[in-house]
Amino acid sequence: MAERIPQSVIDEVRSQTNIVDVIQNYTQLVKRGREWNGSCPFHEDRRPSLFVDDKKQVFHCFSCGRSGTVFSFLMEKEGYTYPEAVLSLAKNLNLSGLDKYQGQPSARQEQFAAIFDLYQNAERLYTHILLNTTAGEQALAYLHDDRKLDDETIKRYGLGFVPSNNVLLAYAKEHNLADKLLLESQLFIDQDGEISRDRFNNRIVWPIKDVRGQVRGFSGRSLDPNNPAKYMNSPESSFFNKGNLLYNFDQAKPAIRAGQPAMIFEGFMDVISAALAGATGAVATMGTALTEHHVTDLSKITDKILLVYDGDAAGQKAAKRSIPLIRQVAPQVEIGVVSLPDGRDPDEVRREQGLEVLKQDLDHGVLTPTEFLIQAAKNGKNLENQAQYLDFLREAWPILAVASPVEQDYFLRQFSEEYGSDLTALQREFQEFLAHRPAQTVQKAPAKKQWRKVQTDQNGWSDNSWQPDYSDGFESLAALGEPTSPTASADDLAGHLNAGLTRTERAEQGLLMAMIKSPAAMNMVKGLPDFAFVHPEYQLLMMLYEAYTKQGQQSFDLAGFLDFVQKPDLNQKMMAIDREFGTLEVQRDAVNDYIRVIMKEAPYESQVEALNKKIALAKNQHDEMALIQLGTELINLRRKYSQQ
Repeated sequence: MAERIPQSVIDEVRSQTNIVDVIQNYTQLVKRGREWNGSCPFHEDRRPSLFVDDKKQVFHCFSCGRSGTVFSFLMEKEGYTYPEAVLSLAKNLNLSGLDKYQGQPSARQEQFAAIFDLYQNAERLYTHILLNTTAGEQALAYLHDDRKLDDETIKRYGLGFVPSNNVLLAYAKEHNLADKLLLESQLFIDQDGEISRDRFNNRIVWPIKDVRGQVRGFSGRSLDPNNPAKYMNSPESSFFNKGNLLYNFDQAKPAIRAGQPAMIFEGFMDVISAALAGATGAVATMGTALTEHHVTDLSKITDKILLVYDGDAAGQKAAKRSIPLIRQVAPQVEIGVVSLPDGRDPDEVRREQGLEVLKQDLDHGVLTPTEFLIQAAKNGKNLENQAQYLDFLREAWPILAVASPVEQDYFLRQFSEEYGSDLTALQREFQEFLAHRPAQTVQKAPAKKQWRKVQTDQNGWSDNSWQPDYSDGFESLAALGEPTSPTASADDLAGHLNAGLTRTERAEQGLLMAMIKSPAAMNMVKGLPDFAFVHPEYQLLMMLYEAYTKQGQQSFDLAGFLDFVQKPDLNQKMMAIDREFGTLEVQRDAVNDYIRVIMKEAPYESQVEALNKKIALAKNQHDEMALIQLGTELINLRRKYSQQ
């Protein structure tokens, strides 16, 4: 029987795992303010309603209500048990000594393990066929003679050849692999649910691996000159997403971490050529534009990204699109653009001019984004022609507008010297552009409760002289009216998670968070002899939090507490509490207001509601005596409450 996983191991796995990285294996996430947003992978989500907080390491879907931590996400998505979710992430982190905690794998886990095993075996089989069989002779000759690759390079990058005799299908049948597994692997072509042949027949293939070196798909080049589909990638699937994968990232990552710049290319052969020339931080996108996911992955391990795109129009367009994306997603990253002479790509330079020339071009052909964009604006224009020169200036002003002051001055002087324009006139026209350009569209976050600096006394209470300043319609924490209309904004503190709550329940949420954040508040509430939460789930959460702290937890960690609770309905409540009250400082007056609402207003409102129901019944029955008696009780109840 497997041993229980120690809490220290769970804490280590949680601390070393980024929930954004895990969830982005299932859906693309985009940074929206302080959180990440994307389509929820648990349901058809036409309006992206999943939010992921990488600071607190939690997620929540505003549509289906699912919420939790990285462990609960994998439990729900993959069908893992809690220990299986922990161990699956521990394996990714290469933590050792965990075999004794292994239990039986889930069906979902076994399914993906079988698919990945098939991919690993397919890579080995295809490489063997390429290097060691007569079936691979033509493909090997192409790689040797046309692509100038030796066998060692072929092995290093796992290149292979798929003959036309359905060799992988034969292998699968020989090993009794289920048809369902073969269909889900996407390695075969099926017709009406029946497998007909290997997907990559008669193609040289490049394995596409994730950052851990696991083969997730293939890209194939046809050897048939009459085949209109010269290149073909594995289709998108739950385990192969081109927007999430970078070719060669597994081999490039150590070099990038060691200080090599991350160099982004367009083609696989460009990556291999660059690596042979010493640029071992080379990666490539796969027939898609650079994505936020790509930039985020790279910016975690480097502060310098070089774009090395082809010199043709498509490559120039890709570079121009990538520069603002990197600036937006990772503004701390230094960007460079490598412009190769004569519009050649790196593989052409290596094959035609040699590795030394390619190395020189990659080392010394780096432009700043402003240099590259200004140069691109000149392309195709006769700048001796006044009309075309003015068109060029109109393209140049927006480029210079986001450049540094030094670059602005440099290029304005360059324009003046090269084209004979008066420098003062250029400076004046550029300043006029800056003054009259359309304002940048900025999506403002919804108004939040803004707090000034808080000072606390020895008991942990905030000094009452420091008061909150509300900008969203609340006058004080005591004004716990109905929440505002829900939105899909990540920063809406009174949004979808708390939509429709009563004044009493919102007071319970505020009080519970205050008790969690302040030992003084916890002790005060527990010292009240008649106190109890109106809704039992908050009473249960308080008891669970006390048990959580007895495990030795020194401070509140939302993800850790959710994993301790492991009850979806309670976790959703806790997410709602944290979203609305988690950023607020604990104020003594606010806590007193919460307690008053729970202990005084809630019972009073309950009694009023019960009397009103009786009065309504008496009216229907035309019972005048009962109406007089109940009316008197209601008046006395209100008088008593107003005197408290």
